[in-house]
Formats: sequence, structure tokens, C-alpha cells
Amino acid sequence: MQSGESIYDLIPRPVVAPERPAMHRSKFPGDVDPATFEFGDRVRKGTGTFGRSPTAIKPKTDAFLRRTSANELPSPASTMTRTKAKKLPPVPKRDEAPAMGLVSDKNFVKTNALEAMLAKPPKKEAPLLATQKKDYGRVPKYLHTIKSQISAEKEMIAEFQRQQEEAASQPIRPMSEDERDDLLYDMKVKWGKLNEAYGKLSFTLDVPSHMRRKEDLEAEMTQLEKDIKTLQGRQVVVVDERRV
Repeated sequence: MQSGESIYDLIPRPVVAPERPAMHRSKFPGDVDPATFEFGDRVRKGTGTFGRSPTAIKPKTDAFLRRTSANELPSPASTMTRTKAKKLPPVPKRDEAPAMGLVSDKNFVKTNALEAMLAKPPKKEAPLLATQKKDYGRVPKYLHTIKSQISAEKEMIAEFQRQQEEAASQPIRPMSEDERDDLLYDMKVKWGKLNEAYGKLSFTLDVPSHMRRKEDLEAEMTQLEKDIKTLQGRQVVVVDERRV
């Protein structure tokens, strides 16, 4: 199978210089100002490139405002309109006393009685009959709510009684938290006593009775540790041996 390589590739090949293209020459004459180009869309103004031309920004020495150039200036009232804000009444001075001792000769009792006699009585609409009301013949919503609550309570009571009967008929029952705590406390106290007795053993166990004592203590402590681990964090069921 040929790989495409040849020994002739080691021979250097002559370098061919690329042909130089002809120099670019614009079709527009060189004496045309680029600012006057229209580019086919619009005619550019004198300020459409880079600001005004230098000849257009020279100041005019004779163009200034003279005293007789304007006949009359507009009056401020005719050109400016401003709505004045409402001002609060001025604060009374300290030597200005308020009006005191004003007495009215109006008889309020007679006036009120006269207004009450001349007043028209309010119009009263006839009350609707019970059969004309929208909710006539319908059970109120609160009664449905009360009935549902009563039925839920009855079901809960029946379920509780059924559980009580099942628990009473079966020889097993769940251990309460107080009983489990007391049992754990007693087992830990017993393990502490066994550990204290284990620590008082002699270092030399050349006597057979000492060896048996050590093995018994280790086995009892191991069993207590397993029982404590079983009781912790689990639900414990107690079997009533009197009903089995």
C-alpha cells in the first residue's frame, strides 16, 4: 500500500514569483473634493462632513444689534403667563385680637323641631317573604360543615375503639416511652456495675476461676450493649406472657 510519499519530494522546487497586478487607478479625477460627493442618496450640505468650512466661520464685524434695529420690545405681560399660587391668609399680628363675644340669637330648639316636622318620612320597602328569598328551601352551608365534622369525629372515635379492642385481644402491646426510658436506665446502671467489677479483676489470670469470672463479665456486658442498642431508636413490643 503506497503512502503517497516519494523520494523526488526531497528535491527543492523552484520558487515562482506571483505576478504583480496592475496599479489601481481611480475613475474619478484627482481634483474633485470628496466632500462634494453625493454617493447616490442625497446632496450633502456644507456642514455634512467635518463641521463648517473655514470661510463660513469668520465673524462678521458689521452684523451686530443696534439701538434702532428693533422698533418695540414685547411687553412681559403679553408674552409671559404664569398662574399665581394661592397664598394662605397672613398670620395675625400680636396686637390684633380676634373677634370675641359674638352671640347668636338663633333658637336651635325651635329650628330643629321645625326641620323635623317639615322633613319627609323615609320610604320603607316591604320586606320579602321567606318563599321569595334566593336560599329558600336549601340547607345552609354551615350545616353541611357541622355534619362533616360530626361524621369525621365519629369515624375517629370508632377507629380508636377498634384499635383498643384489638390491643386488648392480642397478647402483645407497644412499650410506652416511660417504660423504655426506665428500662434503658436500669440496663445502663447494671452495665456500669459490671464494668466496675471487670476493672477490679487481677492482672494475673492463672487461676481457672478468675478466667471464668472474666469471661462471664465480658459476655454479660456484651449482651447488655446489644440490648441497649436494640431499645434505642426503635419501637419495642411487649408480649404479655399471661395471655399466651
